Amino acid sequence: MNFHANYVSTSVFGDGDYYQATFEAEQDTDDPDSPYLLIQRQFEDPDDNWCYIETHDEKYCGHFILRRVDFMPQKLSIELDRPGDNLVSVIFAMGATEFAEASPYFRQLVVGKIGESVQTQWHEHGSSGGGEAPGG
Repeated sequence: MNFHANYVSTSVFGDGDYYQATFEAEQDTDDPDSPYLLIQRQFEDPDDNWCYIETHDEKYCGHFILRRVDFMPQKLSIELDRPGDNLVSVIFAMGATEFAEASPYFRQLVVGKIGESVQTQWHEHGSSGGGEAPGG
């Protein structure tokens, strides 16, 4: 699945127990066919590194382990841990400041709490905090 997002946001809720990233073609639209990607992760209970993914395409909705994530100022690529329909790619434009602000939240969402055993391959490009996550 591929689409272009005009709006990108990250959020943290519940004293850091819930992380969310949203990529939208149109902001706050009621159009069910408008492309979007929502990624959520909770740390309140053990979840074995599962992320909740929701998109405009029902084939890509559900709880998944993210096998590989590439996060760049112009693109997000995700490989889901399943045999088919496992690639999600979002193109967007994010300035250096916005990318630097969003990266720690997005990394936490994808990689998890410090000290957690991580299986996801995390690749961040375009900031000084890049590199692969421990264990990935």
